[in-house]
Amino acid sequence: VLFHMENILILIFNSIIVSSVMCANDRIQHNISLLQPRSFCLMCHHLLKWYDLVPFFSAIFTFAKCRYCHKHFGWRYPALELTCTLFGTILWYSSTLQWLIAVVLLFLSLEDCASQAIHSYLIIPLLLYAIHQHHDQSHIFLALLISLISYYLVYIRHALGSGDIPVLLTLIFSTTTLVFVLGLLLGCCLAALFLALSSQKRLPFVPFLTVGWLLIGVLI
Repeated sequence: VLFHMENILILIFNSIIVSSVMCANDRIQHNISLLQPRSFCLMCHHLLKWYDLVPFFSAIFTFAKCRYCHKHFGWRYPALELTCTLFGTILWYSSTLQWLIAVVLLFLSLEDCASQAIHSYLIIPLLLYAIHQHHDQSHIFLALLISLISYYLVYIRHALGSGDIPVLLTLIFSTTTLVFVLGLLLGCCLAALFLALSSQKRLPFVPFLTVGWLLIGVLI
């Protein structure tokens, strides 16, 4: 019973973290202070009650609409909350470092989707710690190779954002080289598929890197 209770508490904790990260991103994108005011509807600005803020379940009970203005805010939020909560719970049991990286990558992915620019310095402390944990020859060689390719894509071809470089390096040193390579391959394939199916010429790359890294890391 205690074991099951622990699982439930970890699941709740991860849902709160995910919801908080998404809220912080929304506030930053709308130039709203992270501290004040209390949570409110971005459409009608009505202050929300605690029962309006329960991750995933509040959206289910209100059919993804604001309880006060009845405008539809979409199922993307609860779906993302649920998915990220499940991945966060899995990573919680496997690696604290990877869990922390996933939390930061969630914020950077949301930021990249909204503005195609990220505060990449947020991941630097985790990158330094990951290098300290995994600095064998294979990781260093792969990091140098990716750095050279990234330099070419960023500063010569202008096909990649400079903020993607610390993200790539963090993913290299946070896991095995096999997981990184397969995750990068999957992320690139998903990005190429997205470009092929959409009319956009540019895309946020961090979300695809994150999805590839998470899926391969969980499957292998």
